[in-house]
Amino acid sequence: MSFDPQTVLGAVFLALLAMASLLIGVLIGLFFRPSRRSNAIIMAFGTGALIQALALELAFEGAERLVHHAQLTGVQSWFWVAVGFIAGGVMYYLGNRVLEQRGAALRHPAMAKLYLLNKKREESAAILSRLSKIELVRSLPPEEMEEVLLCVQPVQVRKGEAVFRRGDKGDALYFIDDGRIDIFVNDERDEKVTPLAHLGPGQSFGEMALLTGEPRSASAIAATDASLLKIDKVHFDELLERSPNLRLAVEELNSQRLLQNVEATQGRMDADVWQKAAVANIQRLTKGEETRLMKKHAESGVPLAIFLGALLDGIPESVVIGSNFVSFETFRFTFLAAVFLSNLPEAIASAVGMKQAGFSKLKIFSLWGTLVAAGAVAAAFGNVFLANAPATALTLVGAIAGGGILAMVASVMMPEAYEDGGPPVGLATIAGFLFAFLFTFL
Repeated sequence: MSFDPQTVLGAVFLALLAMASLLIGVLIGLFFRPSRRSNAIIMAFGTGALIQALALELAFEGAERLVHHAQLTGVQSWFWVAVGFIAGGVMYYLGNRVLEQRGAALRHPAMAKLYLLNKKREESAAILSRLSKIELVRSLPPEEMEEVLLCVQPVQVRKGEAVFRRGDKGDALYFIDDGRIDIFVNDERDEKVTPLAHLGPGQSFGEMALLTGEPRSASAIAATDASLLKIDKVHFDELLERSPNLRLAVEELNSQRLLQNVEATQGRMDADVWQKAAVANIQRLTKGEETRLMKKHAESGVPLAIFLGALLDGIPESVVIGSNFVSFETFRFTFLAAVFLSNLPEAIASAVGMKQAGFSKLKIFSLWGTLVAAGAVAAAFGNVFLANAPATALTLVGAIAGGGILAMVASVMMPEAYEDGGPPVGLATIAGFLFAFLFTFL
């Protein structure tokens, strides 16, 4: 441990310089909104530069330091670096998993989509659990249920209330979630009239008129307070147009109803299996669903999780900068330049996503500004405790930081860049790698 105010201030200055791109990126993301493709190309370029810096300035130079200063063999040096990288990667993975589950995934668009998709699945699982009790619904292919879920509306009816009456237009299909519905062919108000059918939870009604387009042939009256699930004709017809499988399943169900086939339900999928299959087939988010879920889950605990996640991304970089700074004359700026380039598009995309989640501009600037300050502190600590540390300690800590950075690059930056930029990001990554290599070589 050594404390030289000038050296510490130099390390802090360099960390601030590297992380200043975060604030620049936030400004660009909030006020200019560059295209996702151009942002992806910049991210890929920064990723390539960062990979080169990790390979040479952390891994290779760390191993060389052990060979020359700790008198280790090449294999022993490699082992120390490998252990550090693996430990750093595992630490990042575990920390990131915990924070993602608490909302930190919203800091990266690519991670946010997966996080919100999982939230959609959780929400859908509840309604699919109710739908899975309904035999008619279980006859539909589970892979089609994502489309069906968009059309399901909950309906509450009071005892004695008519869901529809004979002669009404057949405009919806109903499923009973709770309660009982009586079906009357004649005037249900006549106490002498016996209901044609008593329907309870798990049963459906109204499909005949929905499928044939004819007026209702009977009245449906709530025998008790009831909770129903409704799919209207407009949405249902759209589903039939888009899905040949769904149309076939519905036609088969209609035939079974018309033939009064009591064995029609045999061979249908078990309710629990059907529900799990239906949830697993939920694979996409509409723009409206993404916005709704972003706002819903941007609750009180999420900003802290996002901040801690951003710390997990940025602090290792600052520690490396601080630990490697002795003087401006000897400091190699390749890693710093790579960090600056990789932070810029990351901040742009994160600012856009956080704004979409409902965060105010002040809160977004405060979060990233605090992160920059935390990076400066991390650089100071790295310089004080590691700049003159033994070669083994300096190499191991640098490798741990490198492992965390590499895990972040592989799990966040590269997938996000490819998703938004497509195949050209491969060329941009190579360009960034070669640029950083030239910078190091010169």
